[in-house]
Amino acid sequence: MSKKYKINKEEMSRVEKRKIELRRRKQKRTKLMMAASFILIAIIGMVIVYAVFSSPNEDILNDEKNKTPTNPSDITTGSQLSISLSDIDNNAKFYSYDVDDVEIKYFALTGSDGKVHVALDACDVCYGSKKGYVQVGDVMRCVNCGNQYPINSLGTENTQGGCWPSYIPMKIEDDNILIEKSDLENKRYMFI
Repeated sequence: MSKKYKINKEEMSRVEKRKIELRRRKQKRTKLMMAASFILIAIIGMVIVYAVFSSPNEDILNDEKNKTPTNPSDITTGSQLSISLSDIDNNAKFYSYDVDDVEIKYFALTGSDGKVHVALDACDVCYGSKKGYVQVGDVMRCVNCGNQYPINSLGTENTQGGCWPSYIPMKIEDDNILIEKSDLENKRYMFI
């Protein structure tokens, strides 16, 4: 009788060991599944953040292809550049001015307010990226950080700091936009 009891005790011991081992395996699988789920969620989150904030969308890529700067056709004096108002409409026109082998880029367009707006194709903050702006409807969008600025607000100095299409003073005379070369030359550092 004691032998039978002993066998049952051994069998019970094996059964208990198997139960404990199965519990450990289940806990280990649960932990691995939780870790894998967390990693997968983190990867998906990073991909979404990258897609939304880092890569320009297709509209920007298409606009970027059409953003070839042209030189203003007239130089009115030794100190000014001139752009004919007849060349400007509600689509941004990109221009460049070369200073000591550095191409200073800027754009001009008419806003819905009927006024001409001119700014550098460089941001007061993001200029180091050398990506500039693209027009998306009635806003100009920084290709680097994605911030958007209503066209009607452009052509003013950056009073709040942060990203902003860099200001270029200009005046309109005799159906021409006049920009002082020295104002562009002072922003040369943004394009080096």
